[in-house]
Amino acid sequence: MSVHNPHDRFFRDSFSRPEIVRNYLEEYLPAGLLALLDLDTLTLQEGTFIDETLREQQSDLLYQTRLQDDGRALYLYFLFEHKSQPELLIALQLMGYLLAIWQEQVKHKRPLAPIIPLVVYHGEQVWRIPTDFFSLLNAPAGLRPYLLDFHYQFSDFSHLSEEEIKGEIWLRVFLSVLRAIFHPGLRYELRPLIELAFELREKETGVEYIRTIMYYLTRATGRVSREELEQALLAQGAPGEKLMATIADEYIQIGMERGLKQGLEQGLEQGLEQGLEQGLEQGLERSILRILQRRFGSLPSGLPDRLAELPAMVLENLLDEAIVATSYDAFVARLTAVENTPPNAPHSG
Repeated sequence: MSVHNPHDRFFRDSFSRPEIVRNYLEEYLPAGLLALLDLDTLTLQEGTFIDETLREQQSDLLYQTRLQDDGRALYLYFLFEHKSQPELLIALQLMGYLLAIWQEQVKHKRPLAPIIPLVVYHGEQVWRIPTDFFSLLNAPAGLRPYLLDFHYQFSDFSHLSEEEIKGEIWLRVFLSVLRAIFHPGLRYELRPLIELAFELREKETGVEYIRTIMYYLTRATGRVSREELEQALLAQGAPGEKLMATIADEYIQIGMERGLKQGLEQGLEQGLEQGLEQGLEQGLERSILRILQRRFGSLPSGLPDRLAELPAMVLENLLDEAIVATSYDAFVARLTAVENTPPNAPHSG
């Protein structure tokens, strides 16, 4: 998935936080399934299993947990579906992803472990598709014992009522933002949304998550302008004023303006096209370093040299990452992944 996709970024940043995932499971899983799981062992796994052609519409995360009775491994596979309308063949796509996970287990000589698929839908239309694989096959019930079948746990976060938003503050903020993002009157819901989100600011990594929310609200639909967001932030008093300086669009605009300015200056000496490109790259590099330094303090001396090796398109992606990364180590992990990506390969988020 492109790192520019705001739905993907918001889902990944939110559901990469075990406190949000655990609370979601506690509030929304069927009681019988929840009772089987030891959520103290919940651990995020690396990797994505999404088909290349679907990465603009889907995101995924894989968690490992353990069974309560005997400690055997079990996996929870989250598929985040964020296209505007429901996907009829979602169960078929899930089947492919589950098989890919099992193939990885076989490849590493691990015993096959059960995988619970959980579909998180976030779209404008209501989901009315059956949540089992057998329904796709148009087969008589008598064939059911002989055919592949499974059920996926389903959540529609776009059409929750206020009464259905449950859980602790992290989860309630996440669900409230998803519920509001497609609403035509989103700009009128900004203040209560931000007021709720500001309850996180005293918690560890809470400010970083608020910053992620700000980025998402301005990028996901085009229904909220930077000025409207700033007004909603100012309504929160001094804490809102402090956060205003970290709004994502501010940083992106700074990087582009600085790059173009230096590019024009260098263009007088080196040729306009080359100067613009080099100036843009150097402006983006400085903006990335400035953001990281303001957020995480002093930086290793070798970081500027690593950034200087990258083209403008990649630096633009890393500028987004510098804004929303939950830690400096998370940014470096993304940088390392980009450095190890072949030049002609797509950069995924």
